[in-house]
Amino acid sequence: MMSEPEGAETKPETAETGDGESLYERLGGDYGIAAAVDDLVDRLYENDTVNQNPAVQEFHDEEGQPGFKYLVTAWSIEATGGPEIYAGRDMEEAHMDLDVTEREFDVVYTEIETSLYQLGVPEREMDEFMEIIESYRDMVVADRDYEEDPGFVESPGTAE
Repeated sequence: MMSEPEGAETKPETAETGDGESLYERLGGDYGIAAAVDDLVDRLYENDTVNQNPAVQEFHDEEGQPGFKYLVTAWSIEATGGPEIYAGRDMEEAHMDLDVTEREFDVVYTEIETSLYQLGVPEREMDEFMEIIESYRDMVVADRDYEEDPGFVESPGTAE
């Protein structure tokens, strides 16, 4: 068995119910997750706040939604305990040039919650998935001085 390189992104632990079902299974497997991602990515490509970030807007303009939906679906399947199928870059590398702010992360976080809610995902599963998303905040949000960022609003997930 190969060991992970130092600093490598690791897959979050996935919670299981007493009967051994992973979060992946409780979210409906491939099809349930793909339905949520389909709704989510459509929302993100149309979200005015997210698209105010020039780097994100450029990504949306240059990269196709179907490919992005595929990558987000594969990542979500793997992150929730499904088969290891995500072939994309790690979260830190994938977001490095996007200069994502705390506020933008929070907007995307809310859009994810909205998609899950609209699809009727139970509260327990929604909370577990949102914990996974929150665990990636430090990898996705740009490392800069937020005291000087006029758009920065501290979220509950960032308070110490």
